[in-house]
Amino acid sequence: MRTIRRVTVFLIMALAAAACGGGGGSDNSSQASQATTTTAAAQIDTTKEMKVGFTEDQYIVEGPDANLGAYPLNTNVVETLIYMNEKYELEPRLAERWEFRAPNTWRFFIRKGVKFHDGQPLTSLAVKGMFDRLSKRSGGSTVKAGPDSAVIVDDYTIDFTPTVPNVRVPQQLVHPQNAVLAPGTDFTKKPVGTGPFKFVEYAPKERIVVERNNDYWGPTKAQAAKITFRFYPDSNARTLALQAGDIDVAYNVPRDDVATLKSKDFVISNSTVGAYRTMYVNIHGSAPYDILQDLNVRKAVAIGIDRAKYVSGVLNGLASTDQTWVPPNALGSAASLVKGFTYDLAKAKTMLDDAGWKVGANGIREKAGRQFKLTLVSGFPAADILRPTPTFIQSELKGLGIDVTIDERPDSASFQALVTDKKGDLFLEEGNQNDANPGFLPILLLYTGPGSSGGTYQGIEAPGAKFDGLIAPALTETDLAKVQTIVATALDEAITNNVSMIPLAGVFRSYGMKKTVKGFVPHPSFLNVNWITVGLTK
Repeated sequence: MRTIRRVTVFLIMALAAAACGGGGGSDNSSQASQATTTTAAAQIDTTKEMKVGFTEDQYIVEGPDANLGAYPLNTNVVETLIYMNEKYELEPRLAERWEFRAPNTWRFFIRKGVKFHDGQPLTSLAVKGMFDRLSKRSGGSTVKAGPDSAVIVDDYTIDFTPTVPNVRVPQQLVHPQNAVLAPGTDFTKKPVGTGPFKFVEYAPKERIVVERNNDYWGPTKAQAAKITFRFYPDSNARTLALQAGDIDVAYNVPRDDVATLKSKDFVISNSTVGAYRTMYVNIHGSAPYDILQDLNVRKAVAIGIDRAKYVSGVLNGLASTDQTWVPPNALGSAASLVKGFTYDLAKAKTMLDDAGWKVGANGIREKAGRQFKLTLVSGFPAADILRPTPTFIQSELKGLGIDVTIDERPDSASFQALVTDKKGDLFLEEGNQNDANPGFLPILLLYTGPGSSGGTYQGIEAPGAKFDGLIAPALTETDLAKVQTIVATALDEAITNNVSMIPLAGVFRSYGMKKTVKGFVPHPSFLNVNWITVGLTK
């Protein structure tokens, strides 16, 4: 889900039968989309450097969670065994194929002829190093790696046995933090991988620079000779840098700037839904954050927000009103099972009246001498990105007679600190579907059954036993379609019936760029953007 989620979880969900049967088609299927841009590539000057503007610098450069160059800004220096495409489907990358070996082992067949940037060959030894690194992360990472989980079969075959039953491993390995590094190197200083680009330099909070790997193993070499990624925590600064010509591509273009950029001959490229805007509801809070313990009050708040107006007016149409919370592509046809909320202001007011919250003299509702006041905390991944959503919600709920105080946090760490302390009623964030597992988000944040991670968010919003019972079968189901139905049914319980969260919109990723940029393909999960086909025209 999430752009910077550091909590881990017991994700033991089932892999699709097709993946169990081998995980993909031909050796080069992971590069298929790269070969479809030959027309654009013919126009590109492969001697040019490209400059890209990203959001804040969120790299971790110490300890087992180190991820320099990989996450959340993926510079394509390192690669994973498996890649997740724009449809949340799995494609071979450094693993040619994989198979499940009952009861709890995955065997990976490593691609031959691949070299790391320092000349070392890719073998099972390097892949074992990746699994060993993951075993040192909290909980053994999502794949549940242990110190003895990875066993080398031969130079190009390796077995991985999680510490707990986990038939979802391939769909979790697509995350770029699970990349394979050259033996003897790490993520803290200089990532040495197999990717189409090689690491050049890193200046914290300022830039990270990569250059083309002319010895890349794939059928297509990178089109740009070099890419300099610059960090712009402020969205306006990023847009201005694009207009000034300081950068060629800008991540997360503010929606208010899209029309202006188009009028000035810049190109806007939107992905399908991969992120979401939602408010997590503190249903387990203590005074003064206990008002939303009342289910009917939560439902009134949920149906009192006009999502159509939000998408068209605040997000400028660059989003959808679906309330699945998990991207529809990840849920497949089962997405329709998540009903969500239909805007009904009159009904919302009646529900609040029936709950004992009557409109007072100043227009704010009261009950037993207490005014209806809520605190909306905003700040994940950053308050700047989420504006003006908080003021929109404040205005919508004022129409219900609810007084909302906005608490904007300067960064994600301070935001999550308030989640931990349960100091707030509604917690607004924009998150991300990070891997191909449809149950990634709901199990990570909501599931409290056996093997739960006990994550921070569960303290404010875990729906409880009924939700746990609904989603538990997905932990061992081997049929992807069944998993999608199980997850969607559980989500409907958490969202529609229990209102543990109030989804606002499914969000497109918007990238702004000069017309001279060719070959860019937006990815709904921004950490999987592929830069190999992108370059500047001659």
